[in-house]
Amino acid sequence: MFDDKKLLSRIAAAAVAGYFLYFAIPALRAGFAPDDPMNAGEYWLRGLWRSAGDVALFWSTAYRPLGAFFYLPIYHLFGFSPVPFRIAALALVAANVFLTWRVAVLLTESQAAGALAAMLASAHASMVAIFFNTSMIYDILAYFFVALTLFFYLTFRRGGRELSAGQFALVIAAFVAALDSKELAVVGAGWVLAYELLFERPWRLRAPVVLCLLSIVYTLGKFLGPNPLAKQEGYLLDLSLHRYLLNNRLYLNDLFYSQFFTTSRRLVFAWLALTAICWIARRRELWWCWFLVSTATLGISFTIQPRGGSGLYIPLFAWALLASALVAVLLRRPMLQWGAALAIALIAAWYTIPYWRPQPEQYFAMHRLTMTTLAQIQALPQPAPHSRVIFLKDPFPNGYDVLFMAILRWNDPSLQVDLGNKFTTPPDLNGYQWILSFDGPSMRVVKRPQR
Repeated sequence: MFDDKKLLSRIAAAAVAGYFLYFAIPALRAGFAPDDPMNAGEYWLRGLWRSAGDVALFWSTAYRPLGAFFYLPIYHLFGFSPVPFRIAALALVAANVFLTWRVAVLLTESQAAGALAAMLASAHASMVAIFFNTSMIYDILAYFFVALTLFFYLTFRRGGRELSAGQFALVIAAFVAALDSKELAVVGAGWVLAYELLFERPWRLRAPVVLCLLSIVYTLGKFLGPNPLAKQEGYLLDLSLHRYLLNNRLYLNDLFYSQFFTTSRRLVFAWLALTAICWIARRRELWWCWFLVSTATLGISFTIQPRGGSGLYIPLFAWALLASALVAVLLRRPMLQWGAALAIALIAAWYTIPYWRPQPEQYFAMHRLTMTTLAQIQALPQPAPHSRVIFLKDPFPNGYDVLFMAILRWNDPSLQVDLGNKFTTPPDLNGYQWILSFDGPSMRVVKRPQR
């Protein structure tokens, strides 16, 4: 028998996949972002096993240790070439789209709502870097594991079933992986607790409480540990209402392609209007999504330097779920839900595509110097073990990009690689077997071992 529901779901799945690929395929041509050599190089220096220890000690101030399990396996299998990293990152973004659909369906029991949530999470023009910069892998992984935590929990608790020991372990492991990916994932514990309090009777609070305790331990470790991220420039906090309102006005303007939230009064009005809708509808799905969007930016609401753009990837997830819940709650008939989902999707695409279209070339240009420099270093022969190498000048005077490119290219811990511009006094060049320098973006060999 002809099944309209299945057909519509398949058409929607194909449309979402096509929409995602429209943005993803050009991103396969992207090179490395300026931060990628540093990210991969730092993990190379630390090593996979020590990084595994950092993952287990999730409360430590080790920098986003799960990133090591993205960069290092790909590097050891394929070398430091951008294409394998691009494929892996975009595969994870695709997985995020799929998980968004599944969580929305579990929440609303509506395939139309799930398709809408997936489409809204597929691409956003303020987050082009998610597709073109491999260095955004932390946001991608955090989204993936927060969504996976919710997917596990909503699936395991359906019908009031209690979590088995194995299911409990899966939920905890997924959330710890989210914490090890990026700080903003800490809100996921509150989301699980809110779901339990709103949807389940009798309450089974073991897993939500453990998640909240993990979040508290994680937060204390990040603030009180040695060299905490919260004390670094760019992450300094201003714990004031003014900062909260100012940042969230910027974030909502980013998310909605708008300039509406120019005053805090408008922000408060919008929040009260959403609260009123939830109060009138009196549906748990809406209240849960209200809580999600109200808390999604907490990790970046008080930073003196706003963290918009791709830093709003997890908040985008929350708003996509809210849109799906509104469609499912306010429209009871499936065909009306599909019609509303299509209309909202078309409006979102109408805004997203024109904003997106000019941006990829800017990212290709941003990657050009990194890729040109890397290509010249990769063309050098492998130095003998225990050699000393120095780059007198390089195209990145304020960073360590060339150093990390060199150690990743040669993959030999016995080599000593130095940057001349990091010495406070001129170095003694007699002890170096290799002396290299850059004149602008062009590298030249000043000295190399005689054959």
